[in-house]
Amino acid sequence: MSEAVNTRLGQGITQDGVRAVNFFNGRLLTARDLSRDQDARRLADARVGASTGSGIAWGLEVNALDGGENGEVQVEAGLAMSLSGQALNLATPVRLTLIQPPVSAPDTGSSARDFGPCKQLGNGSYVAGDGLFLLTLTPLDQPDGFAPVLAIDAANARCAQDLVIEAAQLRLIRLPDPTVGSGSERDIARMRNRLAYDCFGADDRQLHHLQPDLAASRPASQSGHGAGLLDRLLADKTLHRCDVPLALVYMLGRSVVFVDGASVRRRVASQAATQAWSAWLGERLQGLGEAQMLQFQEHCADTPAILQRPASDSLSWLPPAGLLPGSTDWARFFGSRKPAKVVPLSEADATAVLQHALLTDPIALTRSTDTSRLRVYRIGGEGNPNGPLLFVRDSRNGVHAEQVWLDGARTGLSGCDNVQLAIDRLRHGSCLHLVIHPNMTQDAVQKQLDAQNNVARVFISFEPGVYALSGALQLKNAGHVEIQGHGALLQNHSDEKVLLIQGCDSLVLHGLELHGGKSTSNETSLNLGGALTVLNTPSVRIQGLKARTQAHDELACNAITVRRTQVSDKDDPTEQLRVDIGHCELLIGARQGGILCVNAERAHVHDNLVRKAEAKQPLRRGIVVAGRRAGDIHVERNQVLGAVEGITVATSDEGKATEPALLADRVSVSHNQVEVELLSEHSKVNRCGVMLGNARSAWLAHNEVLADGKLAHELGLQGMRLHGVYGTQLVVRDNRLIGVDVGVRFDPIKPSEGFKRQMLWLFAANLGEQLGSDLLGMTDEVSKVVTRRDNLPD
Repeated sequence: MSEAVNTRLGQGITQDGVRAVNFFNGRLLTARDLSRDQDARRLADARVGASTGSGIAWGLEVNALDGGENGEVQVEAGLAMSLSGQALNLATPVRLTLIQPPVSAPDTGSSARDFGPCKQLGNGSYVAGDGLFLLTLTPLDQPDGFAPVLAIDAANARCAQDLVIEAAQLRLIRLPDPTVGSGSERDIARMRNRLAYDCFGADDRQLHHLQPDLAASRPASQSGHGAGLLDRLLADKTLHRCDVPLALVYMLGRSVVFVDGASVRRRVASQAATQAWSAWLGERLQGLGEAQMLQFQEHCADTPAILQRPASDSLSWLPPAGLLPGSTDWARFFGSRKPAKVVPLSEADATAVLQHALLTDPIALTRSTDTSRLRVYRIGGEGNPNGPLLFVRDSRNGVHAEQVWLDGARTGLSGCDNVQLAIDRLRHGSCLHLVIHPNMTQDAVQKQLDAQNNVARVFISFEPGVYALSGALQLKNAGHVEIQGHGALLQNHSDEKVLLIQGCDSLVLHGLELHGGKSTSNETSLNLGGALTVLNTPSVRIQGLKARTQAHDELACNAITVRRTQVSDKDDPTEQLRVDIGHCELLIGARQGGILCVNAERAHVHDNLVRKAEAKQPLRRGIVVAGRRAGDIHVERNQVLGAVEGITVATSDEGKATEPALLADRVSVSHNQVEVELLSEHSKVNRCGVMLGNARSAWLAHNEVLADGKLAHELGLQGMRLHGVYGTQLVVRDNRLIGVDVGVRFDPIKPSEGFKRQMLWLFAANLGEQLGSDLLGMTDEVSKVVTRRDNLPD
């Protein structure tokens, strides 16, 4: 940098002015005067050229010939402007041999003249061998021909050159040898990528972006290539301001391994007005982004193998945007930076998306602090399945909601690829819920449910309204599921099943209403479907459900069915079924069931209303908790109105006679009201108010069973029936039994040791009214081990 000079206001600053010869009549002109005038014009033109910017206007591409085997390259025609403002032109392509013997003869170019912005430069030393080189184009003044002169002085004859051609020459500048590891294709690819981004000054620019210079001082501006390797070469005078870099060339022996032009080529662009902010502002930033993309495209074209493996294996940097062949395995190539899916992009929008992304910084693949992700577009969208892939750095700074990209698959919003679609999908619901609307078709709803497979947490909201279905909605193999019904009504007239939940980790359902149609199922016995059917879901909580079933000729469905189809003999908590069903209102068609719970380790059925749907058409079973698995069972505060069988809690013993019986651990049936309704046709089916079978510990208290006395007496209706194997504790107390034939029938099966051990079997404070026969019915043998007190028949 030149030393500052002192001056005053109004004083001319002439140190670096253009010195033009002043012509006037009578002046004696010499050749030196005319040369000085040419120098002035060339200097003025160079300053105009430098102000417009340096770089390559067009052409001047460098390509290896014959696969690089003979060390030859071809430089295409083109036009460039050097940093010094000198215009350099090649009108025709030039074939160049990079490896030449040392030049001993003097250069024919003129070195005596030193006018204009550039001194004469030598052509360098060309020798065989490995190494990295920078190929540049630089100006050269070339004398041509001789002019006639007056032979007064012999010196005139020697200097009588007719023309001085403002030409150009190609220079090869040797650079320090790079580190290439083992020299494999992968190592060379990584070295080439690293060199390119050193030329781009990527590290320096990102440092400026992280820590901008906010000092009040205004440092002097100095035009250069931007940052990085080229500016370091300028600083140590290896590269001249008259040189225009064309390509990096890496050679092994006489072979050209690669020619990387885009790493040093820049399109013509002016320097930043303030060099201190050149990393943030200026026309050259756009050209730098273009160069980074072009370098990546050239590298991929020269070495297609880098696209067949993860980018981090072969590259240290990725440009902020680039194009890949349509067949590329983009997920493997981008690795952890990949998006969830490819987004379709209209070809009309591709240019704008690309140019916007090129203004951002490149991605440092090997730097742990750079956590940038990428967005991948398929140009042409679904109509062009083999179209090229455009990747861009995901800056997420669009202006409108439709322009802001959204990873719908990752957020559980299948089919949403922008924010506006997500807002439409989530309207009237929280951002964590899948919201279903009555105006959606069943196929659309089912597609949304299918998309929840293997999703860890699923929140579903049904908006209020009527959903007319032609088949059951199904949700399978999801994680923890929560469904909020908001009073929505789901109707399926073609089948008894309306909603099927299967194979999930857990279910919480609240506030839904289900109307099933006439049953078409062939399921029998305890394996019945329901308007709500929950299968193989370990934790189930159903609250505030309303459900209705249609009549059928025989027992074919329930309002609610919860069951585990496979039962393990192991006490594995992950294989246990835990059920909580409460505050539900169920309207049951003739001969159908209310609540069925099969193979539950824990069951709490409480505060439910189960009633018949039509007059004089009783339901078959109100509440059933049964199967080959039962732990703690609590049936409390329920109303069962108009049932042939009110409440049943029993385990089925399918083992051999020598094996221990299957017993429920603890059973509590309390504070329930059961109204039994019988028809004459029920003489051949099970009928009772409350039935309990097989339990280690049982508590039946504060229940009320009512029946029509006359028919109930004729059919031998039992208010409570206790049958099976029982443990040490059995308490039946404070129950009210009205209109039944037998109040409580107790028929225990003897365990292997009989009744020898002491039992706490207590029947106390039970009240019978309008009974047909006994309040307590049991054999004399059983009576001996039962404690009875304060029981009052009418």
